[in-house]
Amino acid sequence: MEETISIEENKITYEKEKTSEAYLKEISIVVNCPCEDCHYFVNVITKLNLEIFRILKNACVDLEKNLDSEPTGVWCIKDNNDEFAFFQQAYLIKGRILNKDSFQYEKEELGLKINAEFLNKNTNDIIIDLQVASITK
Repeated sequence: MEETISIEENKITYEKEKTSEAYLKEISIVVNCPCEDCHYFVNVITKLNLEIFRILKNACVDLEKNLDSEPTGVWCIKDNNDEFAFFQQAYLIKGRILNKDSFQYEKEELGLKINAEFLNKNTNDIIIDLQVASITK
């Protein structure tokens, strides 16, 4: 069943079931990459209560899995003090952005700067390039 969501002034239409099915064939980030940073991303970062994560989870995105196009795991970096500094990861929603080909989502919350580009990849796929950085004080 198709659903529509507004993200700021942008609207996307998507199918939860198709998105969920797409993630069934994908491999867990920690299986793709056994490094400490990927485990930190899965065990700590994906558990944060960020609005962007709630949006993605509501569309049935599995935050703990890699897309085939990202075979090396998430790009997650911690600083010299072993504190989170940055991550970048791509996600997929089976759907379409309405009335445009792409849009930017930007927000600051929980001491993090979030930037996500939502892009119509083809007629049935939205790719989300998500980048999150720690805001240094």
